[in-house]
Amino acid sequence: SGPLPWPQTQGGAQVVGQAGWRKRGLDQRGLQLVAMAAKADKSKKVDKEEAPKDLESAFLANKEWEYPVEQRSGWLPLGAQEMVDAHPFTRRAVEKNPRFPGYVPAEALFCWAEADFASYINSGGFVKPKLQCQYYISPENPQSIVDLLEPVLSDMNWVCSVDSNVGRDEEMTATTDYMGMPVARSKKLEDGTIETIKPSDKVAPIFIWEASRRMVDHKPTLKYRGLANRLDGITMHTKVGMLELVRERCIERDIPINFPPPWYPLAFVLPDDLEQWKRHAEANPHKKWIYKPNNEAMGRGIILVDKITDVDSKARPFRTRCRNVEVFDPSEAPLKERDFANHGVIQEYMVNPMLLENRKFAVRVYMLVARVKPFLAFHYNFGYIKRCGEFYDENKFQREDLFRHITNQEFQKKQDDFTESSAAQLMSIESLDAYLRDNMGIPAFRLNFWQQVKAICMEVCLGIKETCTQDCRLGSFEVFGLDVIVDADQRVYMLEANRDPSWVCDTAVKKAIIPEMVREMLELVFWAHSPEGKGKEAMLSSPMRGFEVLIDEAFGFQALDLD
Repeated sequence: SGPLPWPQTQGGAQVVGQAGWRKRGLDQRGLQLVAMAAKADKSKKVDKEEAPKDLESAFLANKEWEYPVEQRSGWLPLGAQEMVDAHPFTRRAVEKNPRFPGYVPAEALFCWAEADFASYINSGGFVKPKLQCQYYISPENPQSIVDLLEPVLSDMNWVCSVDSNVGRDEEMTATTDYMGMPVARSKKLEDGTIETIKPSDKVAPIFIWEASRRMVDHKPTLKYRGLANRLDGITMHTKVGMLELVRERCIERDIPINFPPPWYPLAFVLPDDLEQWKRHAEANPHKKWIYKPNNEAMGRGIILVDKITDVDSKARPFRTRCRNVEVFDPSEAPLKERDFANHGVIQEYMVNPMLLENRKFAVRVYMLVARVKPFLAFHYNFGYIKRCGEFYDENKFQREDLFRHITNQEFQKKQDDFTESSAAQLMSIESLDAYLRDNMGIPAFRLNFWQQVKAICMEVCLGIKETCTQDCRLGSFEVFGLDVIVDADQRVYMLEANRDPSWVCDTAVKKAIIPEMVREMLELVFWAHSPEGKGKEAMLSSPMRGFEVLIDEAFGFQALDLD
C-alpha cells in the first residue's frame, strides 16, 4: 500500500468526491472536517478579494476617522451630537467635502475653533485636531475646593485652563483657501492703515467653577449646555436679597401669611426701612437687634444693637454713621469700632438660643439647584455645628461681646486662644443629637431638625424657582451653604445663604462631610444634564446618596406641601 494520491484541483481548490475520501479511510466525522476546511479556504479567498486595495479604502473600512474611546470626554450634555451636527462650522465644511464619511465628535463644541472643524472634515478625518475639553476654575477659589474638583474633572478626560479670555465667535471667516480652510484677510481702515483679520481661535470651557466674582463669560459655555456654577438673577445670597425673598414668599403662597414667617427672624432694610424699624423698636424696647451689611461675610461689619440711639439719634443721624468699605483690612482688630454700611439689614436677635456647653451655635447645611429647566433641587442630609468661643450671656451685648454672639468660624479664629479651645472643634449633627439626648434629655432632635430644615429649603427653592426659569440658561447650577439657628424650644430659623460656603477641610468633621458632598453634587449635576437623566425621575434614578430631592419639576414632585 503506497501513499495516497493527491486529489485533483480546479483553480487551486481540491476536488474529491465523498466516495474517494471514504476509500482513503475517512469516516463521517472526517468528511465534516474536510468540508469545513474547504469552506474556510473559500471564505479566505473571498475576503482577500474584497479586502481594500489602498490606504484610503482601509481607512474608511476601519472607520479610522473616529477618535479612540480613551480620547473622548467622560461627560457630554444632552443633545450635544445634534448641536455639533447643526453647527455652522460643520455645515460649511461638509458642503466643501460632501464625501466626508463620518461625523464631527460632540466635544468639538467646546474645544475646536473654525479651522479645526475645516481641517477634520476636509481631510475626511485624516487630520485629527486635539480633542480635549477644558474646565475653568477661578483663581479666586481656595486651593481646598480646587483639590476636591480636580480629580473628578480630570477623570472626565478634561484639562484645566486658567485662560479667562474665552468665547465662541461663530461668525464664519469670509474667505477660505482652495481646500476650504479659513484664511486671514486684510481690511483697509478709514485712516488708510491695513488691519489683518484672523480667524478666531477662542474656545469655551465645558465646565466653569466661579468664586465670589465672575471671572469669565458664561454664555459661550451655556450656549451648548456646558455647566457653570452660577444662577443668574438671584440675590438671596445677600442679606437684603434674602429678606426680599422671604417677604415675597409670604405673599405668593396659596394662602398668604404675615411677615415674618415662623422660620425667619423679623428684619428691616437700612436705610430704606429706618423709620419703620424705629417705630417697632420703640414699641418693643425689650428686643435686641443685630445689624449685617448687605454683601459681607465672615462676620465683617456686624454690629450689636441694644437701643435705637445705637443706630440713629439727633446728635448722630444714621446717615452720618455710614461708611462703605470696598475691601476690608484682614489685619483689622476684630473688636474695633464699626461703621454701618450704605446698605444692610437690621434683624431681631434671638435671645433664647439653644446652647451647646453654654455656648451659642449655628448649623451649616447645604442646598443644591442641580438644574434650572426643568427645575431640580436637593438638600444635603449632613451638616456641621459651629459655635462661639465665649460663653453666651444675653445681658452682655456690647461691641466687646461679639465673640459671644457671632458663630462664624473665620471671625472666631481671631480670638487669641480660640483655636486651642474645645469650641474650635466642629461637631456633626449626629454628635449634637447624642449630646442633647445624653445631657439634656432631648430625644430625636435630629429627626425634628431635618424636617424643619427641609421645609426651609423648600421655601427658599420656591422663592428662586421663577427667577431661575426666566433668567438662567440650561447648564446653570449652584450649591449654597445655609446657616440656621435653633432656639431653646427646638424651632429652627433661617439666618442667611452663602454663595461661596467654606470649602476648607481643616477639621475631622469637615473632612467627613465636604469631600463626599462635592463628589455627589457633581454626579447629580452631570446626571441631570446628560442623556442618562433624560426623562428619569430623580427620586428613583439619580445617583443621590446623602442628598435628598426637594423639587423635581419634570415630574411634579415636591418633598413637602407647605400650604
